Amino acid sequence: MEMLISLSILEYESELSSNIDKLEDTEAFAKIVSLVRTGKLNSIHIDVMRPPMIPGESRFPIGLIKKLYEKLHGKIALTIHLMVDDPLNIINEINKFIVDENRANTMIILQVESFSSEDEAVKSIETVKKYGYKVGVSLNLTTPKKRLADKIVSSADLILLMTVPMGSGRQKFHEAAMRRIKYFSTRFPNKIIMVDGGINPETIIKVWRAGAKAAVVGSYITTSGKPEEALLSLEGSLRMHVNS
Repeated sequence: MEMLISLSILEYESELSSNIDKLEDTEAFAKIVSLVRTGKLNSIHIDVMRPPMIPGESRFPIGLIKKLYEKLHGKIALTIHLMVDDPLNIINEINKFIVDENRANTMIILQVESFSSEDEAVKSIETVKKYGYKVGVSLNLTTPKKRLADKIVSSADLILLMTVPMGSGRQKFHEAAMRRIKYFSTRFPNKIIMVDGGINPETIIKVWRAGAKAAVVGSYITTSGKPEEALLSLEGSLRMHVNS
């Protein structure tokens, strides 16, 4: 029994962005390092947001992504979730500092809503794969599941299902997402199903039983007074309940 955990650091973005040139002096970065050292995280999840896809929100500038990569690569994998209308432009910027040999340890997640057609989505996924990255494809909670067509899923390494509307943290898990998790995990049993939004010790059990094998966890850990204990409580909850 294993559930891969990707730590969303969205809650820390403001502090990190304000201190790009002195990340290691920030409390936020110290917390990230401490959580990485537990050995319980599969990756650090960077939620890149730009309007108009996320109105009024611009999170994780390229300079911050570069600095996080420089400080963390070799210590833990990065997952870069692009909630943007022009993902290939952002990726071209990322290509300037993530060297070829380190790209296999980096996951790029593309929103299906970034593309106007199934063929455009597949072509973009294939392009990013050729750069050397692992590629996931994400479906927003409010987008009909038919947008994530079989051809798109087949070309990706991972499916990310939003379990809250994308664009902000600290949201409550939406029960409506359960049907999607069951649908995609049954239809694509060989794909890793990742979920994102409202994950805590109770909801992580639900999504695991529905077929998810990976979870993005943010505010449950990052707003806790004891982040490491919060992280460990997720594993403890799974161990206690999944096989019961």
